[in-house]
Amino acid sequence: MQRKPKIGILYAAIMVASSTLWGVVNGWLLYYYLPPTGTPLVPAGLFGLVMLVSRGINIAITLPIGYLSDRTRTRWGRRMPYIVGGAICLPFLFLLLWMPPHAGESIWNLVFLALALIGFNVAYEIFQTPYEALLPEIIPEEKQRVNTSAWASGFHLAGAILAGFAGPLIENMGYLRTAFVFALVSAPFLFIPLLFLREKNGGDRFLSKTSFRESVRSVFDSRPFRIFTITYALFWIASTFVLESLPYIVTEICQLREAATVYFFLPAVLVSLICYPLVSWAANRFGKERVFAASLLAGAIVMPGLMALGEQIPVPLILQGVFWISLQAAVLTGAQVLPTAIAAEITDLDKRRTGQHREGTFFAVWGLLDQLAAGVGSALLPLFLLLGRSAEDPRGPLGVRLLGVAGGLLLCVSFIVFQKYEQPAEEIHNPDQK
Repeated sequence: MQRKPKIGILYAAIMVASSTLWGVVNGWLLYYYLPPTGTPLVPAGLFGLVMLVSRGINIAITLPIGYLSDRTRTRWGRRMPYIVGGAICLPFLFLLLWMPPHAGESIWNLVFLALALIGFNVAYEIFQTPYEALLPEIIPEEKQRVNTSAWASGFHLAGAILAGFAGPLIENMGYLRTAFVFALVSAPFLFIPLLFLREKNGGDRFLSKTSFRESVRSVFDSRPFRIFTITYALFWIASTFVLESLPYIVTEICQLREAATVYFFLPAVLVSLICYPLVSWAANRFGKERVFAASLLAGAIVMPGLMALGEQIPVPLILQGVFWISLQAAVLTGAQVLPTAIAAEITDLDKRRTGQHREGTFFAVWGLLDQLAAGVGSALLPLFLLLGRSAEDPRGPLGVRLLGVAGGLLLCVSFIVFQKYEQPAEEIHNPDQK
């Protein structure tokens, strides 16, 4: 009777590794290659192009990976070969990101970064899409899915805590040694749970029997899924703005050292953990769709507050920054916890309607828009920084501040889009029906 909760916890524990590695990449890669002071390692105008190209390649492979995982048939199941293969490559490619060949600005650094980042993103996609598609199969009960989503969010925050220590480690050890530390810490969370996760056998009759084009078209034909994925993509662009600009917020707006980023991560994580029970209660009481929408609206109101942080307020800058990031974490808890449960419900209804398991294709489309959103966010962010990224610039960190306004507008649009979401009606597939 305890197997399902344990499997859910093991499944969710993998989020520590992926959250840690991506937290370091999102939080420090831009800062490493384009420091606010000193010599950049790559041309500033081309950094965004590299980010966009790497995401573009991900987009090209996301749907084929999801579709292939729906149709793969091995003794280990449909998803596990992809999950294990991607997991093996991730730590090594993560290390390469911090090994540019030249100490100063160089086009070869840009080429190296492009290759390493493309490899890291591809390995992550090979791992991530089948991993997400595995959830509806190994956790079929709705209540356990909500619990697993909560565990996954908790482990995601644990990874964010670990990534938050990147600042102090970088200050004392440098970027490359810090990368080695994070690769070693993440490895157990990445590999140990995979020793215990098992796919169900005897499910060959549920393998997707449609062609690649038909499978993708059927996913896009689902209006609830279209609305949901567009909403989440807008939310993720806004989140990218905050995650990747946090070192600039700490050093250039709050005028602290890099090591102080940990003081921003920890309160935000603690606030999110406190909010989890409230989100679960509210989702059960009012419905997860309403709570998700309310979270987006609250985030749209809070995020532009970044513009107000400054010495004109008679409160220490560190307290202003910590309050803003903690409030942001609190109001967006619902938008972070509930999407997986919403997506799993949509794939369940498709399975009952068609009699086929196409979770891989559904989650691949979601991942595709997620990758596109992250790529767009990463590509736009350096353009904002051109408007001012340092307190020493004539305009100060104006571009960093404007990211809060842009993120708030995106969250507002995502809230408006999600108002068109309607829970899909359940249609049960009957193979005997003529």
